[in-house]
Amino acid sequence: MTRTGVGRWLHRRDPGYTVLRRGLRLSVIAAAGLFGGTYGLDDPVLGLYTLFGAIATGYVSTLPGGPTERARALLAALPLALFLVTLGSLLAVNTWAAAVGILVVGFTVAFARVGGPRILGLATGLQLFFIAASFPPYQPASLPSRLGGVTLGIGLLAVTNRLLWPEPAPPRYRDRLGEGAIALARHLHLLADLPSGRRVDRAALDRRRADAHAAVEATSMARLAPTERPVSAGRRDRALRHAALLLRQLSDEVSQVTDLVADRPDDELARLLRRTAAVLGAAGRTLIGAPAPIGADELAGFEAQIRRVFGEPPPGPDDAAGDAAYLRVVAIALRLAENAHAFGIAARIAAGRAGAPPAGERGCDQFGYAHQSWPALYWQQFRPHLTTRSVFFQGAVRVALALTAARIVAGFLHLNHGFWVLLAILTLMRTSAADTSRALRPVLLGTVLGAAAGTLLLITGVRPIELAILPIVMVLTFSVGPLLHQTWGQALFTVLFVLVFAQVGPADPQLAGTRLLDVALGAAIGVAAGALLWPRGGGGELRRSVVQYLEASAVVAEEVVRALAGRPAGADARGTAWHRMVLADASFLVYRAERHNRGLPSVDWSAALSTAHFLHAGALARLRRGPAARLTGTAGAAGELTEYARRVRRDYVDLAQQLSTDRLYRRVPGAPPPDDVARWVQAVACAGEPRSAALNLVDVAAWLTYAAGSLDRIQLLDDDPGTRGR
Repeated sequence: MTRTGVGRWLHRRDPGYTVLRRGLRLSVIAAAGLFGGTYGLDDPVLGLYTLFGAIATGYVSTLPGGPTERARALLAALPLALFLVTLGSLLAVNTWAAAVGILVVGFTVAFARVGGPRILGLATGLQLFFIAASFPPYQPASLPSRLGGVTLGIGLLAVTNRLLWPEPAPPRYRDRLGEGAIALARHLHLLADLPSGRRVDRAALDRRRADAHAAVEATSMARLAPTERPVSAGRRDRALRHAALLLRQLSDEVSQVTDLVADRPDDELARLLRRTAAVLGAAGRTLIGAPAPIGADELAGFEAQIRRVFGEPPPGPDDAAGDAAYLRVVAIALRLAENAHAFGIAARIAAGRAGAPPAGERGCDQFGYAHQSWPALYWQQFRPHLTTRSVFFQGAVRVALALTAARIVAGFLHLNHGFWVLLAILTLMRTSAADTSRALRPVLLGTVLGAAAGTLLLITGVRPIELAILPIVMVLTFSVGPLLHQTWGQALFTVLFVLVFAQVGPADPQLAGTRLLDVALGAAIGVAAGALLWPRGGGGELRRSVVQYLEASAVVAEEVVRALAGRPAGADARGTAWHRMVLADASFLVYRAERHNRGLPSVDWSAALSTAHFLHAGALARLRRGPAARLTGTAGAAGELTEYARRVRRDYVDLAQQLSTDRLYRRVPGAPPPDDVARWVQAVACAGEPRSAALNLVDVAAWLTYAAGSLDRIQLLDDDPGTRGR
């Protein structure tokens, strides 16, 4: 391959040369630490732990953000790394103490991933700090060298992250949200010209609609690397997740308005849509970091305008039939405006510009997270996952038990390098047994190739040759290995470890064979644990969690309609739906990272989850209007809507029950929409009730109709080609 060919290949695999920069940076630290400690200071333990500290946090771990953010995360993790090394060194006194320690530490660190992307990215590295120190020989006197090496390795990595070949920071998620909001605002601004009587280029409107849809789709967290998702319990990340949910609702509502709005002149509707577009655009620029963020006064004025439109006089009785369809447009536009107002507040919180508005009613306050302390926020983050139905809990138990079993086996077999057994488990194990099995072949084949190459190098027995080759192997392992197939990456990693341990101990040619046997043992334990403990991974929980969330969201929708009609509704249903939403979201994100399980029913799981979100969030949004959301009892309209909500809930439960049996054998059509909305509007007008009464009727009917129609988006029958397990 020519030099030009190498450059093209590298640019194609690593467009921004991010992997290359990190690999070169890590190679410098690893070589300097290992050689400096071993030969410069005559302290092999210091040199080994300097290299190990850099590898555990710079290669095995994946940190989010740019150089500065990664440096802060490394320095914040340093005390925890030192604690784990100390604890592991003390528990290495015997096998059972070390095994109990690995069980506790393995579960705690793995489950702590729920706390956010920083812990998620560092989890494997932190586990390695305890694992490496918990193996014999038991030498408490070497603890200062171990701690010094870890401090030096992490410290050098934190400093060089900013000074040595720093790569640009990746795009922020808040920028994606901001761009999505701005694209949606541009579409809405042009759409507002229709009711204002201006001439609108339909082709331009379609282009803006497509651009807005693409920009909103780009905000899907399933498209982000796990360490780049705003999933921590902090206020800003919660505000970003809240804004993402609102943006999807806004996109759906803008699409509905686009389909329904006509050229009928209506200055009030035009002003509302134009103001909504302005607020949405300003909120998007706030997220991107514009110098003039959306202000609290602007949001307050917008809220007042929404209340004025909501409180206008009702249509006349003679126009009720025609105005029922028109009021549907107004109702959706008002819901769109309310969500844009909430998006503006969430954008200010996410950007750190201001606090939340005053707390609302308990259970309905969408900004409740902004009023709580950080311990309460973290408890809320972890509490739903303290169940065996959580994919994060399952993963933590699976890893902890596998590591514990490996430590016991390695201890009783007196393996000289038992650390490699546990490292193989962390390298190999995936969230499902199928994915773990797929990773087995490249791991073992790579280890065989690496062991053979390492043996050949050690047979030479010439230390200067080993010293000259080791830095080259470091560069290849850290810079090129991640860009190659896993087999070659594993081979390079094996050669590297063989050469490293040959520097700090006897250069025994059997070292490579020991590495191979240890990896094979670890692979066997990892595969067994994956097959015995929740083998289906995220796919196994996805069906159950989405089924339960669909049922819970439908129950909440019915109860909210009952509450708006003046009938009692249970708050417990809202809490149950929230709990199930958390588990369903987690299962879906894990499922998206796995090879899809062909045994799952033919369902568009993304559509199922978004439909449940629509039903759940829509129910809570209608409660937040407070007394103004009351449904009129005129002509029994509220009772008929309650009955319609019951039919919608029944259809959702019907579909959920089919999904729970692992077979989708017939299509659930969805309840037909009520056909007497115009009569309800006329009755409201004749009774002299406020416009809000008519708007609420139309709004709830449109919301339930959209939810009922969404059932068709979810279902893909088993005979549909190419759609199983989508």
